[in-house]
Amino acid sequence: LASWSAGPGACRGPRAADMASRSSPGSAAASAARLDALPERFVVTENVVAKELEDIEWPRDLDDSRAIEAIEERISRYTAFSEKINAQLSARVMANYNEFVQGMQQVQAMETEVTLIGVLIKNGRRKLHERDLGIVQGSMMVSRKYKKAQRLKRLLELLSEFQEVAHAHARLGECLGSELYCEAIDQHSALRDALAADEFRKFPGLAGLKDGLGQHLVLVQQKLSDGLRVAAVSADFDAERYEEILKAYSMMSHDQALSVGKELLRHVTECIVAVSKQCVLMYAVDVTQGSPADGLQKAQLRDLCRSMHPSHFSDCMTTLYEHLCNFLYRHQFLCRWHEFRAQGVASEDDRERSRFREVLREVQSELVASKRNVWEYISQQVSHILISLEFQYPGLSEESFLQILHLTQMLIDEGDAFMADYPLASRSGSSTSATTDRRRQWSAPIKNTLKSKAHDYFQSLHAHAWVAFKADCIEKEDNWQRLPVARSYQLIRKERLQCGIIKKDAGGKGDAAPKVRTAESNPFKNYKPDLAAFAVEECGEQGGALEGRGRDDAADDVDEHALLQHWIDDNDSLAPEQIGSSMLSNSNRSPVVSKATVELARLLERYFRMMGAVPQLALDVFQSAMQLVEFYMHCVLFLFVQDRHSRAFMEDLEAAQQAPNAEARLPQRHEALLLQLLCPELRRAITRSRESMASSSFGGDAQGAFNGLAMLQVTPFPKLNSPSTLCGLSERCTAVESVFALIAALRDVRPLLTERLPKDKQEAVDCLSSQEVLAAQLRTLVLRSAASDVLEVPQMGRVSMDHFSNTMQALRWDVRDFSTSPGAPYFEQLRAQIEELSRRIPSAGGGSIPFATQRLVWRWMEVRIMHECAEVVAKCGRKKTPEALEQLAKDFQSIRMSVQQNFRSNAGDDSEEEPPLLPEEHPLALTARWEYLDGFMKAHALPADKILEWCKGASEYPLRLHRALIEYVQGNPKTQRQIVMDFEAFLAGRIAQAASELSSGASRAGGPRGI
Repeated sequence: LASWSAGPGACRGPRAADMASRSSPGSAAASAARLDALPERFVVTENVVAKELEDIEWPRDLDDSRAIEAIEERISRYTAFSEKINAQLSARVMANYNEFVQGMQQVQAMETEVTLIGVLIKNGRRKLHERDLGIVQGSMMVSRKYKKAQRLKRLLELLSEFQEVAHAHARLGECLGSELYCEAIDQHSALRDALAADEFRKFPGLAGLKDGLGQHLVLVQQKLSDGLRVAAVSADFDAERYEEILKAYSMMSHDQALSVGKELLRHVTECIVAVSKQCVLMYAVDVTQGSPADGLQKAQLRDLCRSMHPSHFSDCMTTLYEHLCNFLYRHQFLCRWHEFRAQGVASEDDRERSRFREVLREVQSELVASKRNVWEYISQQVSHILISLEFQYPGLSEESFLQILHLTQMLIDEGDAFMADYPLASRSGSSTSATTDRRRQWSAPIKNTLKSKAHDYFQSLHAHAWVAFKADCIEKEDNWQRLPVARSYQLIRKERLQCGIIKKDAGGKGDAAPKVRTAESNPFKNYKPDLAAFAVEECGEQGGALEGRGRDDAADDVDEHALLQHWIDDNDSLAPEQIGSSMLSNSNRSPVVSKATVELARLLERYFRMMGAVPQLALDVFQSAMQLVEFYMHCVLFLFVQDRHSRAFMEDLEAAQQAPNAEARLPQRHEALLLQLLCPELRRAITRSRESMASSSFGGDAQGAFNGLAMLQVTPFPKLNSPSTLCGLSERCTAVESVFALIAALRDVRPLLTERLPKDKQEAVDCLSSQEVLAAQLRTLVLRSAASDVLEVPQMGRVSMDHFSNTMQALRWDVRDFSTSPGAPYFEQLRAQIEELSRRIPSAGGGSIPFATQRLVWRWMEVRIMHECAEVVAKCGRKKTPEALEQLAKDFQSIRMSVQQNFRSNAGDDSEEEPPLLPEEHPLALTARWEYLDGFMKAHALPADKILEWCKGASEYPLRLHRALIEYVQGNPKTQRQIVMDFEAFLAGRIAQAASELSSGASRAGGPRGI
């Protein structure tokens, strides 16, 4: 607006404005005055209408005519202003229009000239470019030709160098193929130096060849390692090739060369594993469906071992041990070769061979140091195979097991010889024995494993032998007949106790063994086991019967052999009347043995051989053998003693004392205690053996169905109630006497057993002394039971003991006149029965019972008759008069004389004094003498006030005898009951005390007389 208000010339540009200002200075002042007259809002850039609306006062009354007039008046004023301004603007535009048109024309002309100049410049530059292009192209062609020539020259030089590199690479391959390891190392070094030049770094192909140097080095190292493998385990040793390999290692740098000793050790260990698997696979059952190679890759060594049949164990271990010994020999040979070669190279002063000498010394030290690792790895591998094999009897025979022990011991000897020169760290104050013990520890893994497997095998053998012995020997009737053997017969022979394992010097040559062992001196090469040394000898009845005939004198041999032949042939060649006392006496001089005893002796011989074969288990094997002896005694006891007597003998009196019916069972408990006091050590041993067997079970495949409780079940001998066989008298006597023969045989080999036990455990053989005591008490119990059965079985004779006492009780003993004894007929029957038994007992079992045993049986029969006489006195009760007691004493004396007369007539020697059945210090010694009956009859004359004291001092009498005696002496029923109650209380206390002493073992036979 300001420009338009300045006048018509203001729109003509700067020049027109300048001209206008110079031509009319008054018009500019007039325009400024006019602009000042306008309100301010018309000369600003803001919206005029909006400003006007803001100035209006709101609200306004539009009905007011004055307001409307004011608005209209302002509108008209502003309209007039606007019309004036527009008129001035139009006039100015029209005044300057021509100048504007001229300016526009001038601008257009200027633009046309500039365009023409640009076209001319472009044409000139194009023509200049065309001229320069020819010059540049020529120069560039000349330059390219020159550079190409230079590059071709350089390329020819590179190709020549590439040819040299390729030739070195080809030569490296040829050397590797020809096993020229030293030259291969030289070519590799040259190729590496050539490729290390800067000019080869920018060529990718050569860069790949340079990268392939590492593969070539690996190939060289692999070739060298394969050569070491051949040298370490191959049967043929090529010294030149091995030395070439060592020289190649000496030419390699420390970062390239591997440890030769470690490589040799690695190859040996790998070959040990591979050969072990191959040997086992050779004898194992095919556990895979593929080829043997597939089985070798897939099957585990443990599975292969478990699939092998036990009959192949010894052959497999022989083959395996042969290869393992060859590994030891080759390792030892390499050690000695390095020692010898180092001495030869040490005298040379060549500097180039200094590195070779250093390698020789390093490998020698590494080989010596790795001997421990080689033997330990062989030990671990052998231990692993031994653990995986199933050592169970009877799958693995005893001969095969002993062979494996022998083979393994031979391997241990070879290993000890291999480690003999291994350097040990010196310890201050260590002795030679300590050093030897430390050297023996190298074979500890194999020895421990062998001990463990031997223990497992022996446990299975012991279980099988135990069960088989019970089933085949104990439970068969014909095994308890006396065998016809010579007087020189030995149940256990020392020559049969020698085990098949004989320790030899390593190498099997003794002192002649070569210093350097080779495959030719391998003890396992072409190994042939000595079957005679490992064979388990079996001896039949006839073989034992004919043994040692030449040692007897001629007069006795005739009778003895005639009777032996009669027994063997089982015919009627000898009439019964021809078998006289002389023939029987001669035959009875031989040991009394049964088939069961012979089988047990053979079993013990196997155990004692095992003690020599496995010294580490000698104590366990010996204890197992003694366990079998105690089991044998246990079986003899329960076979040949009546079931009621064996139950009373083994009754737990301490437990019975706590039972609700303890008072009612006081008589039975007292009789059981008397029976237990008869053989206290035997009862303790049998109780201990039963507890041990009850807590044990037999595992394994062979006898898994049996356990300790089943072994304790022994069925009594069927002939115990057979009158025709005198209640199995001959079998009973044979059984107990064969136990004595067995104990005597054990006593003869006691020094050998002591020698085979460890030095700190040799006191274990002292149990053989206690076995003699047990055998004596077993004979006492069995023969006492046999004598009682012979007299108590009703069908045995004219009258049994029970029938005899009951018949005697029914007679009239209340009279005073005894001109004749009322029991005379019955005593005559008893006397006749005794005479008949005196004829039948010597002939029992075909006259197989030794006369000394017959004497023992007869004396125990005398004791049984004596006890029945006491029963007769007790059963007669109060009705018997003093005269009746005197008559009974006379009758008993006649019976005593008859028994002793028949016995002495059979003995044929009245001058010989018989030893007592029980020793004087035995608590029941009185019960085996006639003073037992005499004392009981004399007690009937005691005053009533002394009877309780006598009863307390004579508790070896059964309770029923005490009650009958108290009833006879004491007439007052009330006093009788009181005395009986007092004595029963006293007896119950003594039973409890004695039972405690029996169970604890604190008291033996040296106590006071009585309980």
